[in-house]
Amino acid sequence: MRLRGAFPYLPRVSTPPAGDADRSTPVPDPIATAGPRGRGRPRDPSRDAAILGAAYDVLAETGYEDMTLSAVAARAGAGKATLHRRWPTKEALVLAVIAHVGPPPEARTLPDTGDLRSDLLALVDSAWLGGAASRLRGLKGLTSAALHSPRLAQALQHEVVEPYTEAYRGVLRRGAQRGQVAPDADVGTLAEIVPALATHRLLFADAPPERGYFETVIDDVLLPACARIPGAGS
Repeated sequence: MRLRGAFPYLPRVSTPPAGDADRSTPVPDPIATAGPRGRGRPRDPSRDAAILGAAYDVLAETGYEDMTLSAVAARAGAGKATLHRRWPTKEALVLAVIAHVGPPPEARTLPDTGDLRSDLLALVDSAWLGGAASRLRGLKGLTSAALHSPRLAQALQHEVVEPYTEAYRGVLRRGAQRGQVAPDADVGTLAEIVPALATHRLLFADAPPERGYFETVIDDVLLPACARIPGAGS
């Protein structure tokens, strides 16, 4: 499984050789990792969502290493025992957070303005996870979790990173159909440019890039690469 690219600081998770698919480790089911249900009232899904939202916020603020179940419980207004009944470990809780975050809505319905640049900016301006700045802070927290656990890295790749990058690939493939992307362009690599550079800026400048940064990356890096002369440099 390829974990670098759009999020280049995630660890690599090995992929089993061909024919060994039956021995591969599936992405953990966050429901299956939750603690056993005791007797009493059924679990309230809205309460779960509130706790997972609080966990996402704490993770974005502190990173995985400094995240505690006590801090999440306090943020959610829940008892620590409530969290332990649902998710007995921090890893189990973050697995559930990743599933709760899920893919961007644009992974299902691509923006379609008729113009490649506008479609790319629509991905940047997505309201997913509170908009670009909030989203990148949250993804930074999730990336810190992935660095501590191969299970979390695998789940993040499957649930978030791959669908997020696929949205860029989809926009670029449609741009190629319109003649806005060179026919021999490597769409897979081009799709990683915006999220990878944004992640790099966030991790090393310790601040989410502003919209002007995304416009510069799209206008000065991505679009020129898309429109390169076919076969140039070969």
